[in-house]
Amino acid sequence: MLFILVMDVLNSLFIQAESEGLLLPLHSTGQCLSLYADDVALFIRPEENDLQLTRSLLQVFGDVLGLQTNLQKSCVIPIHCEGEIVEAVNSTLQCTTSNFPITYLGLPISDKKLRRGDLLPWIEKIANKLPGWKASLMTLAGRAVLVRFVLTAIPVYLMVAIQVSKWFIRAIDKIRRSFLWKGRKEMNGAVV
Repeated sequence: MLFILVMDVLNSLFIQAESEGLLLPLHSTGQCLSLYADDVALFIRPEENDLQLTRSLLQVFGDVLGLQTNLQKSCVIPIHCEGEIVEAVNSTLQCTTSNFPITYLGLPISDKKLRRGDLLPWIEKIANKLPGWKASLMTLAGRAVLVRFVLTAIPVYLMVAIQVSKWFIRAIDKIRRSFLWKGRKEMNGAVV
């Protein structure tokens, strides 16, 4: 709780800088800071003044509250920026640069539609939750509980944040159905 209160101070610094016209908002909502637990995402324009002000705000915040930003562990993800702009951002903020798609808070994030390869690890993650040899020892009711509360929770977390393709939902349902009725990851034929 204390960390959240302290991070609210950082949020207030950026809101104040925007309201005074020191930081230009990316869009009409004007929100340039996103806080989630102990993670902060800054959305700023790649202009020299905004970059310098961001670095200064982070430095002042760290000096006053003792929470220094480790820029070497931080990451810049340019969205539709040219090469020389990315270099300017790197030289000012001295962060590593990454490209889309990335994983943020366990979710795949991209500036384009996610490809099949970006979502396949989620299908594997669900399949890896199956108990393997123990499945034959489980009753149908036990398998139903596992499907309902474990195998369904993982894709729900993903689908709350991003829109997935129908093939992804069908693949997840196939794994869940197969495990429920046969206790295996895959099943051939029909279940009557």
